Amino acid sequence: MRHILILLMLLTFNKLISQEKIGMKETYNDNNLVYKVSNDQLFTGIAQSHRNNGHLVYEEEYKNGIILSSNLYYNGKEIRVSNKTIYNPNNPFIVSKEIKYHLDGEIFETTTYNEDGIKILVEQFKNGKLIYSCQYSGKKKHGLELGYAEDGKKLKYRCEFINGKKNGTEYCLKDDGTETKKEYQNGKKIK
Repeated sequence: MRHILILLMLLTFNKLISQEKIGMKETYNDNNLVYKVSNDQLFTGIAQSHRNNGHLVYEEEYKNGIILSSNLYYNGKEIRVSNKTIYNPNNPFIVSKEIKYHLDGEIFETTTYNEDGIKILVEQFKNGKLIYSCQYSGKKKHGLELGYAEDGKKLKYRCEFINGKKNGTEYCLKDDGTETKKEYQNGKKIK
């Protein structure tokens, strides 16, 4: 059993490191599938875009012509991802999740989308801790908006939204420890 597991790991690793890398201009899109120009076959591998000085700017990963993810890179001496987009493999070119990175590689924001590519959640992080979360329905806040202290534990802000309008109790904890509560109904302050 151990030998089979090692063999599977080696085959998987070999597949990962032997992935074909070509230029973006060496692919074309037809009916939401990506093909390799040289042989008109569905493309599996990574298509990249470089600056004239050789700096990697952008890349997309494909499997059987379906886009899986893309990376946008910071402009610098080291290759560091600034934005990663993960696509829905069942619905090509529909975004599933976007991840934004600081220059040091730490995630500072994620945006999650439903099966139809409609934004449903935005989360922000500091030092690996969740400090902000807001539910959406497309472009409008819809659900809970929460803010946390930098340690990611203490709730500093809470409010519910319905179709972009505050609805219910808005709670706020100021840095000096003062708490405030306001009541809203359909976007209008009632208390």
